[in-house]
Amino acid sequence: PLCETWERFRSLLWRCPNHSFDDAAQLQIFYNVLRPQTKMILDALAGGTMMPKSLDEAIVIIDSIASND
Repeated sequence: PLCETWERFRSLLWRCPNHSFDDAAQLQIFYNVLRPQTKMILDALAGGTMMPKSLDEAIVIIDSIASND
């Protein structure tokens, strides 16, 4: 489920604070591991596609879905 994937991803980033992935790379990495159905939901909530969103905007969208998942 999205909520577990999101928590696992955030935990990995937290455990590796010197990962040196910029915000866009973090979003790309997370987005690429999602199932196509989940990507479609995120894209719909983002108003088109998730990728041009800032990390902060993406976090708001992902958190809103994960909290209801």
